Amino acid sequence: MTDTNSIKEASYARGVSPLTVTLGFAKILADISATAATREREHRLPHDEITELKALGFGALRLPLDEGGHGVSLGGLFVVARDVAAADSNIAHAFRNHLWQVETALRKKDHPFHAHVLGLTAQRKTVGLSFTESDVTAAGARPTKVLSRLEWDASRDLYVGSGEKVYATGNLYNDAFIGSAVESRAGRTVQYVLERGAGVSNGDDWNGFGQRLTGSGTARFRDVTVPAAHLYPLDPPRPDEAAPWGFTFHQVYLTNCIAGIVRRVALDAVEVLRTRSRNFYHGEAAHPADEPVLQSQLGRIRAYAASVEATADRAVAALQRAWDAYGTSGEYEATLAATLVASEAKVVIDDLAPQIASWLIDLGSGSVVSRFGALDRHWRNIKVIASHNPRLYKERLLGQHLLTGHLPPTGTFF
Repeated sequence: MTDTNSIKEASYARGVSPLTVTLGFAKILADISATAATREREHRLPHDEITELKALGFGALRLPLDEGGHGVSLGGLFVVARDVAAADSNIAHAFRNHLWQVETALRKKDHPFHAHVLGLTAQRKTVGLSFTESDVTAAGARPTKVLSRLEWDASRDLYVGSGEKVYATGNLYNDAFIGSAVESRAGRTVQYVLERGAGVSNGDDWNGFGQRLTGSGTARFRDVTVPAAHLYPLDPPRPDEAAPWGFTFHQVYLTNCIAGIVRRVALDAVEVLRTRSRNFYHGEAAHPADEPVLQSQLGRIRAYAASVEATADRAVAALQRAWDAYGTSGEYEATLAATLVASEAKVVIDDLAPQIASWLIDLGSGSVVSRFGALDRHWRNIKVIASHNPRLYKERLLGQHLLTGHLPPTGTFF
């Protein structure tokens, strides 16, 4: 009889963790991985795959069991999300904004706005963001609200608004959207929950050279309607002594996605070497898999990939400690530490990951440059994810902090 642990270890070698196996995601991720190259070649948006992941509760991983979720820890969320990224980084990336919003809501679940978000999540729906938009033509432009104003329509007993958001990652696949706006009756700024319906459209007009299937095009809201019951007061301000670094999750999640891609590179490297039929003409072995130089290159890929995952794990662990310290006297110190560790991880992984993806091409040489295998997508996807919040500023911040104690910025774009 086969030992269960052996099955789990074998599953990890195929790109998924024991936790993912236990939660029942292994099969869908195997299917997603098997079809990822085809989707890339054909530019087929992963609507069906994301729908199935929603139904299985990927978006509700962090909800307690008795509230319709899987009850995993924050660290567990990143374990499963990395497995998703190893199968298809586009899909993992598309869930980022929803998963961040769930984290926010879990901390503030007594507030009716956040309770609404958690209720949608329990229904296996995902929630996108329509909080801010920037004037992309102006250098250093400040973000503005997407639905800047909601006008009251007394004849229909609801609010109506319009707006547009570019780079709306994941919104193509989301069931609802949240944001803030000024409502016309009282002239106050409120938070809203807008469910997908008439007037909501998403363009697949994202033209990046990587992460092409994330649904990162333009989200348009034309005369969309929001019931008065779905408008909520703003969150109360946090105490002055509370930690101001509330967005480290974003950075760790993206770095975690890159770690997933690197794992896929290592797995693909094994397949490339096993399936190559011809060795280099100046090689020493009859078959590429027996070629010492290529075995060494495969070992290098494996070692560096393991180092990338370990570095990402360190950032996840720091974020978990910051989460555990929320609302305590140790929150400030733990959250600052998490932001610095996340910056360190980004600097290292953004440097190493593209190199590892390049080594995959070296391993296969001319036999793997065909567009059919789409192996170039790994390097392209890594570079596009890494372009979020450039590492150059992280490097400077880390140096400044060591020299003078200079603190990190507190906004979402760092």
